[in-house]
Amino acid sequence: MRILLVTGVYPTPYRPTKGTFNATLIAGLRAAGDSVRVVAPVPWTDLLQTVRGAAPDAEARYPLWIYPPRLSHASHHRWMQLTGLPAIRRITEKWHPDIVLGYWTHPDGAVALRAARMLGVPGVLLVGGSDVQLLTAEPARRAIITETLRLADRILTVGVPLAKRVAALGISPDRIGSFQRGVDASRFFAAPPAEARARLGLPLGRHVIVWVGRMVPVKGLDVLFEALPRVRTSGEQPLMVLVGDGEERAKLAARAHEWPGDVRFVGTVPHEALPDWYRAADLIVLPSRSEGMPNVLLEALACGTPFVASDVGSISELLEPASRVVTPDDPGALAAALSESLQAPPMSRRASATLLDRTHAIAELRRSLQGVLDVAAAQGTGGAQ
Repeated sequence: MRILLVTGVYPTPYRPTKGTFNATLIAGLRAAGDSVRVVAPVPWTDLLQTVRGAAPDAEARYPLWIYPPRLSHASHHRWMQLTGLPAIRRITEKWHPDIVLGYWTHPDGAVALRAARMLGVPGVLLVGGSDVQLLTAEPARRAIITETLRLADRILTVGVPLAKRVAALGISPDRIGSFQRGVDASRFFAAPPAEARARLGLPLGRHVIVWVGRMVPVKGLDVLFEALPRVRTSGEQPLMVLVGDGEERAKLAARAHEWPGDVRFVGTVPHEALPDWYRAADLIVLPSRSEGMPNVLLEALACGTPFVASDVGSISELLEPASRVVTPDDPGALAAALSESLQAPPMSRRASATLLDRTHAIAELRRSLQGVLDVAAAQGTGGAQ
């Protein structure tokens, strides 16, 4: 297949670690033999915060997305279209896609479906989580998100609970499916924690909790910092390691001065370096207010490391005996779950048997996309009409 992905959640020259799960998905499709191009609009605010580097993907285009500050988010797709659609026209001058994918319903998905209509091909939305769980709380945004979902030829959600959330917006269930991202088992696999800690310079005789992600409000790091002083173990206070960066880092770093030596900020880590951080941890923590099916937890489980996370999105589908979910925005419940997990007898490290290898996940996604193309061919339409 020839596939065009339109998304702002993708590694860019300004933020090379953004949306790495989409980069691995695209790599998987290419490895399966598909020709994939990407248009990844770059918010103008990224230019103010980071330094430009080399393009992470030679087959991608990175148009600048300019929008007025403090403008209603419900109109952001119109501003993304101004540079996104010309970039799509350029990338499709000599290469015509069979299908257009949009990851993140709005504004990205709205632009993707506009491109699909322009090109006369089917348009498919990939729903990741907060795009239908949180953004729909604003009435104007909810209206445009619902309309965007109605225009899609097919909607694929990350996990079954999100499919139910989309259906609750009035979308016919027979137009909704789900998909899994899968895990690259050649990179994320269980290995001795002590060896990983030695490579990372982490203490061997101390409990280590690791958080991985983007430091933004939806990730619930404020809840984690409220919970940390309440975590109890039979020995020394656990070491909290934060892997990642973002707008909340300065505020969190100021708060961390309350616990010198107990919180460590690692900063941004390349995706290929993450396995050791997962293996080195006694626990992975993810106190998010909204998620779909987080790659962080999939990768951690592949490395044999249990988690404590908020019960949001599809996270409960990943539960195993050594992992726990808690109510979001509840520091007390989070602290209790972390304490119980750290005091429980250690389990042997082995990858979760319930995880789907990325190769199989990609095969399932390709079957779904081929089904959309088959329906469009049978109906004699290009789709996304």
